Amino acid sequence: MSITSHKVAALSDTGRIRSHNEDRIAYTKTKYGDLWIVCDGMGGHQAGEKAAELAIEAILDFFSRTSFMPPANLLEKALFEANAAIYKIAQAYPQYRKMGTTCVLALYQHPRVYYAHVGDSRLYYYHQGQLYQKTMDHSYVQFLVSQGILTPQEAEYHPRRNIILRALGVASRPEPEVAPEPISVTTGDIILLCSDGLNSMLTHEEIQTILETPDIPEVKAQRLIDSANAAGGDDNISVVLVEFS
Repeated sequence: MSITSHKVAALSDTGRIRSHNEDRIAYTKTKYGDLWIVCDGMGGHQAGEKAAELAIEAILDFFSRTSFMPPANLLEKALFEANAAIYKIAQAYPQYRKMGTTCVLALYQHPRVYYAHVGDSRLYYYHQGQLYQKTMDHSYVQFLVSQGILTPQEAEYHPRRNIILRALGVASRPEPEVAPEPISVTTGDIILLCSDGLNSMLTHEEIQTILETPDIPEVKAQRLIDSANAAGGDDNISVVLVEFS
């Protein structure tokens, strides 16, 4: 079935434990297509939100001024620009010395969604009743899973599951991962970008159950946030949910 439109719902919540929100989200139309971003800052003492804000500002600025290039290159270069912006401030000001941020972003050029990420913020794809995790976390426990040392189930409860191996702003050169192939979306599909405050609280099956309800995107997004908080709300929770019709 052909796609006639898509609707976006974007929400960010502090959660039940943290005192402030270090996540930042954005969605906008660019000359290259619709752009969706979720960043999860780290560093404490307001450095985390500073890093996330700098990342989004740099990415949006890059998309507004750059000349034409293939979508995968756009995403990769945007993440390099964001890294440079954060790293420059982190090196110049002691209070921001250890700041950084994860980032997952997606670019929609009908009917394809191109995406890339750094860190453990994720992109999910819901298609014909099944939920697929399309990004692989750049985290310590995911490394252990890939080495066969941990099972995915053990990783969910590992005490070091919050340690990430890649982030923007912590080194002069980032290590972004750009998906080798885009997602071709059809009617009824959903793209979900989220910070780990969602998937650390909800199982894959719980996220799928919420997405497959007939509710409008805004209701689904709020239900994801509410469910993560009900499960403990240990971290900031951010979602950008895009439904195609």
